[in-house]
Amino acid sequence: MSDKIEMLKEFMESELNIETSDLEIDTPLFSSGVIDSFSLVSLLSFVESTFNFRVGPTDVNLANFDSLGRMLAYIENRGGA
Repeated sequence: MSDKIEMLKEFMESELNIETSDLEIDTPLFSSGVIDSFSLVSLLSFVESTFNFRVGPTDVNLANFDSLGRMLAYIENRGGA
């Protein structure tokens, strides 16, 4: 699994108190209720600070953030370190 996925999972466990051991790369996160709208703000802040880019308001959608795989693709497409 990629280092970026591991970083996301570690953040989700330590800061959002979400058990990630059963999460697959394509497990729905928001649409299934694993992550709620309150956690979204923290997650976006983590992504911006860790990968050194700003997430635009129009980028905050299920296509970019509803699974670890979608987040990874979004981060890599944005050139996140």
